[in-house]
Amino acid sequence: MSEQSSPEQSDSEQSSPEQSGSGSTDAPATPAPAEPVARKRRPGKPKVDPVLSAAVELAHEALHEIAAPEQVGDHLGVSAEEDRLLTHRFAADKPGYRGWEWFVTVARAPRAKKVTVCEIGLLPGDQALIAPPWVPWLERMNDEEKQAHQAEQADSERS
Repeated sequence: MSEQSSPEQSDSEQSSPEQSGSGSTDAPATPAPAEPVARKRRPGKPKVDPVLSAAVELAHEALHEIAAPEQVGDHLGVSAEEDRLLTHRFAADKPGYRGWEWFVTVARAPRAKKVTVCEIGLLPGDQALIAPPWVPWLERMNDEEKQAHQAEQADSERS
């Protein structure tokens, strides 16, 4: 199938400089791709969305997917992550997790009133007991254990 040009096209639009041999470089053969539009960021902290902030009961119910109702304590507060993205925190009344907090992240589309649950989970709070940083086994051994380990390695090399 041959390509036909419309009467509205000029000579420069009908053929590229490489095709015409004229060496003209007035217009590029293909248009430059548009630059992505960057989302304008407001300086400072994002504001707490009132619709999301009021969704405490929805957030509380969402936690029942991963926790027994008696393990979800009082609502501790909210924090804005981004515009229309907010995290609700609840006390964790879970054995072995003193000081931990349940979290539920909720969001909504611009100009929409429907709240969507994005993520739920359990995170350590300020007073939580957490494990110390991991130390490799070879660094944790005492002198007696190190000697036994070296003897085992020597035996395995002989075999």
